[in-house]
Amino acid sequence: MNFKKVLPVLTVISIGLASILSSCQSNTSSTQKKEPISLEETKIPTDGGAQIYLRHKKQTKAKEAVLFLEPFSVPTAKAFDVPGYSWMDDLASKGYDTWAMDFRGFGGSTRPEEMNQPPNQNKPVVTHTEALKDLAATVDHIKKTQKVEKVSIVGWSWGAVVAGEYAAQKPENVNKLVLYGFMHGFSLPSMTKPFESPEKPGEFNPKSPAYQLIDFDKGMHHWHMMMNGKALASDDAMKKVRTTFIESDETSKTRENQAIRRPMGPLQDLFSIWTNHPLYDVSKITAPTLVVYGDADFFAEKNLLQKLTGVKDKKEVVVPEATHWALYEKNRDQLLKATEQFLQTK
Repeated sequence: MNFKKVLPVLTVISIGLASILSSCQSNTSSTQKKEPISLEETKIPTDGGAQIYLRHKKQTKAKEAVLFLEPFSVPTAKAFDVPGYSWMDDLASKGYDTWAMDFRGFGGSTRPEEMNQPPNQNKPVVTHTEALKDLAATVDHIKKTQKVEKVSIVGWSWGAVVAGEYAAQKPENVNKLVLYGFMHGFSLPSMTKPFESPEKPGEFNPKSPAYQLIDFDKGMHHWHMMMNGKALASDDAMKKVRTTFIESDETSKTRENQAIRRPMGPLQDLFSIWTNHPLYDVSKITAPTLVVYGDADFFAEKNLLQKLTGVKDKKEVVVPEATHWALYEKNRDQLLKATEQFLQTK
């Protein structure tokens, strides 16, 4: 037999079979569907009889629980689930059991009675003190229903302030801590001047209202300041965040400019922080901690890592060309990747 003539034929047959098998595998993988992510919305009781809104997204076999805490600027749990920009979906698709909550006075949770009255009739409502009670009730609920001992917490802005305080007080309940756009104590006069007491400069105005009526354009003024003319966020992102902001308060549709009610308590907290009067001692935090913020975020604490003296496992990530709202911007993937890698670390 002439083997020199047979070998090329065998080679062609082998290549042909390989191509067919490869094609079959490719077709099989392309037809495989990603496991769907389920959504559950519920409310749980908290201190004082208020009802706290919880948003829960996961796949069937979810691993560790991750709880997102909302910022003051986009005051709703849905800030983490904006269509096309969902942080919850990103982690849920990777097998995490994701949750987001509304503090009282925010989103789908109970509004204090003062928020149903004219704003100037009452003092600021919903400070970190009340928020801590809502967070504690939520963590207890997740631990009980999901049968877990600890929960990882991702806090953004004022939500990160509350997250850090809870981690300092209840280290036994916190697995890992992500502080995104976090603030502890430094001087930022440009933000405190409008809320200063006329009679006592440097102190919070005691005549401040219980809540604000604020529309999206005014509420997002500092986002545009931080972008400083750069195209960091697309028109699509801005439009969808606007919708999420407006829908955070069902009464917004009754106002011509679609303004929402937003508690003033968080601003009272931020006033203390931005006049270098921290609300608590961050050295008491012991959970593994990721500090992350955009390079153009002038709200965020820049030397926090040095203050976290009680944390052995800590890391800082600065997202380039990003603001306090990096989640909705062009480099959002770096925020998501840094968080996922941190959560995966054993």
